[in-house]
Amino acid sequence: MYAPSMPVRVGIMCERCERIHLLVHPDSAQRIQFNSTADPHPYLLKCSCKAERHFDRTQLLPYMVAERSCDSAYADRDDYYAVPHQKSK
Repeated sequence: MYAPSMPVRVGIMCERCERIHLLVHPDSAQRIQFNSTADPHPYLLKCSCKAERHFDRTQLLPYMVAERSCDSAYADRDDYYAVPHQKSK
């Protein structure tokens, strides 16, 4: 399971290697690019595994990440858990 004290960060997952790239880290600017003319997915993730993913803001998700991952721009597969979606009443 996961530790309840793990910090929550917003990120985008590389679909090939399943690494989460955290948006709040300044190094993510090197991997995530914005192109206002690319519709409907104006963002492009260029992962270190050489995969590319086009996405929009709705595909960003919250993840619980290991504390040690907060200092880097990413979290590898064993260092994060997707935050379960909660339905509003």
